[in-house]
Amino acid sequence: MRRVSSREHAPSSARPTAGISDADTATTVEIEALFRTLESALEAKDAAAFDQPFTEDVVFVTPAGAIFRGWDELHGYHRKRLGDGPDARAHFELLSLRLLTPEHAVVTVEQTLHTAEFSVANRGTWVLLERNKKWWACSVHNTNIAGSVEA
Repeated sequence: MRRVSSREHAPSSARPTAGISDADTATTVEIEALFRTLESALEAKDAAAFDQPFTEDVVFVTPAGAIFRGWDELHGYHRKRLGDGPDARAHFELLSLRLLTPEHAVVTVEQTLHTAEFSVANRGTWVLLERNKKWWACSVHNTNIAGSVEA
C-alpha cells in the first residue's frame, strides 16, 4: 500500500476561479444584444421572440419559484403571461459576465420591469452557451429583490 504524505492532503492556499477569463469586447456585445432583444420582445408582448434564445432543454425558474423544464413549457408560460399581462418596459443590467469556457458563460443580471401600475426588480443567474456563433440560454434562475415592488 502506498503511503500518502501529509503534503498531498494539504489544502491549496490559492483558490481557483470559476471563469477562465473576462469576456472580450465582442463576446460582451453579443451577450448584451441577447438581453436587448429580450427587452424589445417583452415590450412588444412577443413570446416567440422572447423565447427564441432559449435551448430546447432549458430549465427556467421564475422570481416566484415556478420551474419550467423545456422550451415548450417555458413558451406556454410566456405566451400566457405576455398575452394577459399589462404593457411593460423591461431593462436587463449585466452585473457580471464570466466565461467558464470560450463557449459557456455565467451571467448575473438585474431586471427591472415597469408597468403603469407597478415596478418590480429581480436578479437572475443565466447560464449561456455558444453554438454556431450564437448565444443560447440553457438555465435561468431568478429571484425577487426584497422591497423592490413599487405601486
